[in-house]
Amino acid sequence: MSFLIHCAALEQIEEQARQGFPYEVCGFLGGVVLGQGQKIRPARNIAAHRQAEYIISPEETLMSLLNFEGDGLKLTGVYHSHPRYPARPSGTDLALADLPGVFYLITSIYDQPGGHLQCETKVWKFIAGKALAADLNIL
Repeated sequence: MSFLIHCAALEQIEEQARQGFPYEVCGFLGGVVLGQGQKIRPARNIAAHRQAEYIISPEETLMSLLNFEGDGLKLTGVYHSHPRYPARPSGTDLALADLPGVFYLITSIYDQPGGHLQCETKVWKFIAGKALAADLNIL
């Protein structure tokens, strides 16, 4: 199982994570077919504790879905960042994952000496309440 992402989309996600640090950032990925992401749509994190969780409003989710469809794309992924936490799903991530068929990308972001922010992005498929690691292939 793998997810193909365009290099520019991954760069945008990681830059958004750096800009939003130390808060979790989030958004959606769209592609022509499931299993690939070529375009991102950042979303607003409305969680009360944005340093440790993310929540996207149902209205914004619907608008992103409609915007992707208007561009001839499908909603293929959801992404968010984990400031100072590994790029693996938390219990909250699993509990809130409610979009069947999509992949979930998590970008871990840590501060490094000299003020540099280091990113690592991994991709997951959530099936029956379990997180299954997938290969992230960059185009």
